[in-house]
Amino acid sequence: MLKDAPSSPASVCVVIPMYNAASTIEKTLASLIQQTRQPEQVIVVDDGSSDDGAQRVRDFVAPFRLTLLQQTNQGPACARNAGIFAAEQTFIAFLDADDQWHPQKLEMQLALYERLTAQGHSVGLIDCYQLSVFSDGKQQREERRKCGHHFADFMRENVINGTSGVLVVREVVCALGGFDASLRFAEDRLLWTRIAEHWEIHTVPQTLHRRGVDSGNITAQPQKYYPYKVKFIELFLARYGARMTRQQRIHFVLANHADFLNAFSRRGDHAQVIQVFRQMLGHSWQALIFFNGKPTLRYLYARLKTLRKVS
Repeated sequence: MLKDAPSSPASVCVVIPMYNAASTIEKTLASLIQQTRQPEQVIVVDDGSSDDGAQRVRDFVAPFRLTLLQQTNQGPACARNAGIFAAEQTFIAFLDADDQWHPQKLEMQLALYERLTAQGHSVGLIDCYQLSVFSDGKQQREERRKCGHHFADFMRENVINGTSGVLVVREVVCALGGFDASLRFAEDRLLWTRIAEHWEIHTVPQTLHRRGVDSGNITAQPQKYYPYKVKFIELFLARYGARMTRQQRIHFVLANHADFLNAFSRRGDHAQVIQVFRQMLGHSWQALIFFNGKPTLRYLYARLKTLRKVS
């Protein structure tokens, strides 16, 4: 496994997966022009879009090298991998096509990386704080700070604040084979965990990127992506289950299912709430008391609504 720090001078490629993002891609690219430390290259990977986003990228005038790659729709993991393996720079910075960066994002992350490696740290990934802005105006901040070895933390949750805030050493990601292309959800947590297994992870403790969340966002489509979450659970346990205690495995499975149970409940999809809760209960009786019994209450409510509908 690689241990050496990249040689200087550092160079950065920004990888942007794009799917039907014609309405936002120009604003996303514009946020890169405002960077106080601009990237050497930006690769936009059009993942089988049906809108005119690709043409907007072709027409965009940028002070950096802007490359457009196109492929049939294969999901964000495949799109990001295409950009990763096409790049030649020292670092890869990920940015989604509906997100924007603060002007000092790259500058501050590279400065932190340089300072840490000068002190002898083996750093594989640096993120920052994230501000999520929802279509209804609601805002949510992600402010988990990392400062070293965090492999054990990923057994409990994804402690990265958002993919669009991630700067990684390209050599590290390539050595791990990139994202798991069989997943269209939670593929990021699997890769971050694999990085944390061998390298340090650190955070610039400032909000340096803005995430846009609307009805087209992956997390707003639980029915479509729940099967990938189930597959992620299987893959994660196959790789790391033997290194977890029995209680850690139970918590991991229940927490990952509960994410989607809550999403289905918010959408009023009672049949799916019932199905997910039964999956949780089949894994462990602790589903009854998990998260202070909130999944159980959502299940009972879904059962009540379903019975009323039938009657």
